Amino acid sequence: MNIVEALSLQLKLPENAARGLAGQLLGLIEDTVREKVSFGVASRIRDAVPEMISWQTSAPTLAPGSLHINELPLPTPAGDAAELDGLLERFRIPAAEMALVASLALQFLSSRVDPTTLAVIARAMPALTRRP
Repeated sequence: MNIVEALSLQLKLPENAARGLAGQLLGLIEDTVREKVSFGVASRIRDAVPEMISWQTSAPTLAPGSLHINELPLPTPAGDAAELDGLLERFRIPAAEMALVASLALQFLSSRVDPTTLAVIARAMPALTRRP
């Protein structure tokens, strides 16, 4: 599965934004797994998705001075759903699309990691399996 293409088509994002979203989404999942489970399991994600780092750095950036402090989103409360929602907000994706983004992430990861690792990921970050 090509997660960048899926995010681009389904969310109507430019390819560089879809790459950035994919990288940051997978980075969030990796960080959550590292915090809640172990460094070893998080490393499996990093090893299975070597392109994640280049995707993370391809996220569109803002030109200096193009955003006013009052336009910045408020900090999100702790929790995986709130962090995922905050990530979507940074890419100007409606919160209603969270289930779609989560589903695409799990589909992509299922093509890259073994079923046991995928189950650990889903338990560590329940927002990926919640349905609206």
